[in-house]
Amino acid sequence: AEGESWQYLNRTAISVGQVQEPYIAIDSSGTPYVAYRDGGNSNKATVMKYNGSSWETVGSAGFSAGEAAYTSIAFDSSGTPYVAYRDGGNSGKATVMKYNGSSWENVGSAGFSDGIALFTSLVFPSASTTPYVAYQDGGNGNKATVMKYNGSSWENVGSVGFSAGTVSYTSLVFPSASTTPYVVYRDEGNSGKATVMKYNGSSWENVGSAGFSAGTANYTSLVFPSASTTPYVAYQD
Repeated sequence: AEGESWQYLNRTAISVGQVQEPYIAIDSSGTPYVAYRDGGNSNKATVMKYNGSSWETVGSAGFSAGEAAYTSIAFDSSGTPYVAYRDGGNSGKATVMKYNGSSWENVGSAGFSDGIALFTSLVFPSASTTPYVAYQDGGNGNKATVMKYNGSSWENVGSVGFSAGTVSYTSLVFPSASTTPYVVYRDEGNSGKATVMKYNGSSWENVGSAGFSAGTANYTSLVFPSASTTPYVAYQD
């Protein structure tokens, strides 16, 4: 919003075809990026950024090996964009790629999760180059799993499938200047209500009561205000 009204960043459509699951993020210089499943390029992943006057493709359009779903984009401390998604080119498992300045390359192995990965959520701790990914883990009862890239391979953060039951709409966040990951999700182990958990360095623990929403919670999203350790959650109630 600018003043009292919303302004377009280029009024015309920016994609060549229909998009699904667009995810927007803004880098440290204020440049907005959008990652999405690109119907104009065989439903593969595409990333675009706004250069100040128009939207331009970052690398090649449709750069993923196969169809991409649940695209999530984040930036490391050097400003490098990373994208996580369910990778149809690798049995529906999780893949993370980064843009090296000229092309998109895999971060570790493609399809690194145990099974199909849904609701992939990608984030970096503050001032870090270590990507973390949360997802619904088809290889572990469709429960929540979080993994991080240690520089050579993807490793589990705590136990795999740590949630009480099946999860949906996983959203992973770090408080500012903290290395403690928090994750929120729709929790089928608690009547489909919202649950937030954090990793205490050895295991995942509930933040407050599990299943704290009044009813089922869809489209859960988690955020921390700047320099705060107080989590806020939004959801369809």
